[in-house]
Amino acid sequence: MSGRTPTGLEHPYDLIVIGAGINGAGIARDAALRGLRVLVLEQDDIGGATSAWNSRLVHGGLRYLEHAEIGLVRESLRDREILLRTASHLVTPLPLLIPLYAGQRRGPGLVRMGMLAYDLLSLEKSLPWHRMYDRATLRAIEPSLASEGLLGAARYYDAQATFPERLTLENLLCARANGATVYTHARARRVHRTAEGGDVTGVEIEDRLTGKTSHARSGSVINVAGPWVDHLLGATAAVFPRRIGGTKGTHIVVPPFPGAPGHALYAEAAQDGRPYFTLPWNGLYLIGTTDTRYDGDPGAAEATEGEIRYLLEETNRLIPGAGLTRDQVLYAYSGVRPLPYVAAGDTGAITRRHLIVDHRDHAPGLWSVIGGKLTTYRHLAEEAIERIGRSRGWPLPPCPTRHRRLPGAEIPDLETFGRRFAAANGLTPALAKRLVGLYGVNAEAIAERMADDPRLREVFSPQTGAVAAELIHAFEAEMAETLTDALMRRTMVGLGPSAGLDAVEEAARIAGEWLGWDRAREAAEVEGFRAYIARLHPGVAPSTG
Repeated sequence: MSGRTPTGLEHPYDLIVIGAGINGAGIARDAALRGLRVLVLEQDDIGGATSAWNSRLVHGGLRYLEHAEIGLVRESLRDREILLRTASHLVTPLPLLIPLYAGQRRGPGLVRMGMLAYDLLSLEKSLPWHRMYDRATLRAIEPSLASEGLLGAARYYDAQATFPERLTLENLLCARANGATVYTHARARRVHRTAEGGDVTGVEIEDRLTGKTSHARSGSVINVAGPWVDHLLGATAAVFPRRIGGTKGTHIVVPPFPGAPGHALYAEAAQDGRPYFTLPWNGLYLIGTTDTRYDGDPGAAEATEGEIRYLLEETNRLIPGAGLTRDQVLYAYSGVRPLPYVAAGDTGAITRRHLIVDHRDHAPGLWSVIGGKLTTYRHLAEEAIERIGRSRGWPLPPCPTRHRRLPGAEIPDLETFGRRFAAANGLTPALAKRLVGLYGVNAEAIAERMADDPRLREVFSPQTGAVAAELIHAFEAEMAETLTDALMRRTMVGLGPSAGLDAVEEAARIAGEWLGWDRAREAAEVEGFRAYIARLHPGVAPSTG
């Protein structure tokens, strides 16, 4: 069953959610679990923009302490703990080191104070408290770090969401299982009102795969379009002030390199003092991020050579033996943070706290979400539904998402599940680990497909180990509509060392055979994927032999 919905959606919904990034997905799940009739509209694919192009961390916001955003840090730490429990297959603990050098903006005393505050703001956490290391201890742990001026380090814990794309997806799978309608590749062209300044009555929709136009009725619409929030507001009426002041963040992905750290590193860039990460991720290393103002098309954001060079230079400065060059960059990606509009000033000082704007003065029944973080999407969703419910007079039950697990994490002990899963289905440890890591307990559905037809055990992506059954599952059970959807945000093959380019033709062949695509469709899907990947500046992947 795909995510496509027939045109002619006029029947009313309690709430229309525009945008299926992590915040829109969280809002849809919260609303559906509380019994609301929900329609989700996404102009592209689930989790395909800002929610994918970030640092892939579920973190408390240590840096926000510098700007005295204590409440945001407390909220982030609380929801980090919730996600470690309710999405345990997708969100895992991550130890980080902050190397301390003489002459940095953030000296040992300031960092130690920040570490203590970070711990005290999360007394109920399951993760270890911070530790301070002297120079000798740090050199024993991470000997590849630059030695000149090295004073020591702080070690603390946050969490990593290796694939936030799948975290977003699972929120929507849960929403759909509880009655929500999810309509992807469907652009909300404008919000309808009774008159200029009148009540919201629904949304005009363009199906971007068929070109057809339809309408959906609702007196309540929440605009969670991320960096496109102003686009929808502008298409609805000219009276809305600018809300989004996007900043672009760029990351590079490289293979393991000489001196590659065993810990994730959170270091201060020598060029501008901005903190950046070097993260073990997906068998590779993820390095970033930048933070520059961006007013262009959010869908066209991509890394510049200057940004790539900046990240390489900072990494080589921190780890002198790395010797990273441009040729070693497997790919680079950029996303636009939908931050509140601020005309001038330091981008790092712009609040990362979300805003939920009620447009009752110009369009009663319309709300917009500004900003928001991956870590706090659940709390944002709870707040949004509570506010809309009060405004609409809905007798809502309590929010269930603080304790309710996502579909793939319904069994608390996933480690034991993984061992039993591998043995029961005759899978190699590598394949079992992959399937449980991506799908959690829903890996059983992949195993069932392979049991029904052994041909679906075929590995179509040797670099990632993805099997044909996953590809079919993406289309039939996880709302994929295009090969790009399936490779980038379901099987995650598109984030392997070759950015999926080594597997795309075989994937198209499998989809053609099992889904009934003709040769023209196969070729078009391959070309569509290659065009999509081009903006990631893919390089040459290392050999898997």
